Amino acid sequence: MQTGDLPLMQVLGKNASADAYRVSVDLGGDAVVALVPDALLSQQYGTDKAVSHDQAYEWIATQQHDLTDAIKALKKGATPRAPFTHITLE
Repeated sequence: MQTGDLPLMQVLGKNASADAYRVSVDLGGDAVVALVPDALLSQQYGTDKAVSHDQAYEWIATQQHDLTDAIKALKKGATPRAPFTHITLE
């Protein structure tokens, strides 16, 4: 997924033990991997149930800019803005 000036972001699949999707973003030549929790995805879709893989990948693609900002904040030791506060670095 490359959009304009955004760094390349890839979805690396699901981490079942963490109940999260793994995403990787290239930040200045450094591949940074973060976990996007299922709970965040469900919240964004307004459901208590897990979202489908297709929905997860679609949401991640749509939110690539905000996810990249959140990952950059985490990399700097800052807290990302809501609703991305539950994303963690791997």
